[in-house]
Amino acid sequence: MSTDWSTAGPSQTPGAEGAPTPTLTQRFFAWTRRLGIVRPAQDRVLGGVAAALAEKLGISSGAMRLILVALVLLAGLSLWVYVIAWALLPDGRTGTIPLERWIS
Repeated sequence: MSTDWSTAGPSQTPGAEGAPTPTLTQRFFAWTRRLGIVRPAQDRVLGGVAAALAEKLGISSGAMRLILVALVLLAGLSLWVYVIAWALLPDGRTGTIPLERWIS
């Protein structure tokens, strides 16, 4: 006996039994994790954002810190950008994202 999947409703789709649909927030934090930018457990001066970006870009963390300071002083990059990045990037020690923890 074959099933005509073209007329099947959402509850009749193979593998859909009991699989909850992730919320927009859950999908956003899953996307954030897939970026592969993680604040490392070591080499942290403040929150580890510069070290995380340096690791992703393949440069030294000292050079990244200098770049961030230059962007703050010369280009007007706000320190709020750093704080937001810290809140959105997973922690290398625990794997948690601070903003996700605060929301839940």
